[in-house]
Amino acid sequence: MDADVIKTYAELGMGVGIVASIAFDPERDRTLRAIDARHLFEVNVTRLAIRRGHWLRSYAYAFIESFAPTLTRAVVERALAGDAVDDAA
Repeated sequence: MDADVIKTYAELGMGVGIVASIAFDPERDRTLRAIDARHLFEVNVTRLAIRRGHWLRSYAYAFIESFAPTLTRAVVERALAGDAVDDAA
């Protein structure tokens, strides 16, 4: 279910919503309260595949960095060029 729909139901007093932390914006979601619940869920792994040597638009780099801040544009460009990149990211 879309995070905005879940947050709308919570705002209307229809229960509690569980959304990813990236879906909560303290500025926009002022009527909601975020409670850290990481201890209740296992860590999820997201994998990203990009064809080596492929050109990306700036919004693609911004998207990648939004969910993995260590994957800056410079790091991704080096990986796309075939240079070794630390897998800790």
